[in-house]
Amino acid sequence: MPDRAWGGAIIWLNWQRRGDFQDLLRQTLAQHPALGNFGWSHINAETAVAHEALVNMFFATPWLSFDAFVVEAAPSKLNTAEFSELQRHALEDFLHSQITERLRAEPDEPQPLRVWIDGPAIGYGSRKASVAALEDHVLRPALGRLRPVDKAIAHRTAKTPALQLAGLLLQSLLAAWQDSSVAAPRKGVQNAIASHLGWPSLRTVSRPDDTKFNVHLGAPKQRSRRPTQLPLFEPLPSSRPAAPM
Repeated sequence: MPDRAWGGAIIWLNWQRRGDFQDLLRQTLAQHPALGNFGWSHINAETAVAHEALVNMFFATPWLSFDAFVVEAAPSKLNTAEFSELQRHALEDFLHSQITERLRAEPDEPQPLRVWIDGPAIGYGSRKASVAALEDHVLRPALGRLRPVDKAIAHRTAKTPALQLAGLLLQSLLAAWQDSSVAAPRKGVQNAIASHLGWPSLRTVSRPDDTKFNVHLGAPKQRSRRPTQLPLFEPLPSSRPAAPM
């Protein structure tokens, strides 16, 4: 069972801005055509400048934000399967708590919620299983019901820049909490993130009022996973008059 820091993260992007996000990425990556896929595992001497440019793009874009939780170590008594389940449940609980907080800020008519996830990459048995888990244990309990526009959507990280960006920021954080040596190119990316935040290093927890880049230390509070009886969809209002009794 891994003896290292672990956690989960969310990149927040308004649905209406997804086209703008793609344009920003294209503009940034056009300056570094050899990069291809990006992320922590792709950082080396040749790609470090491109990854730092992606970090700069994130912090320069006011409608992008990042929330993460970091746990310094998992309980040593867990085996690999139990640890994987712990990670999945913690991510679901974190998503639920963050979505609930955002709904309080716009209680009248919240924006559509689309959660993109690469299930197999984070321990779910299949993409279908990850979608079902998020809709059953995150979206329905948080919303009270699902509108037709609210859904979890399976994506492959290698083909989804938003997931790659979330992974880059999260893995940069986790490496800082693992007390392990980091090669110079990766250290440069960590320093770029910390510089934008005004932190001495990424081994830091955010202030409560931080909204751009928020890091929570410790696993989120566990919730019950009993099957919900809430309806999957709320019927759309009908313009037709009610039938006479």
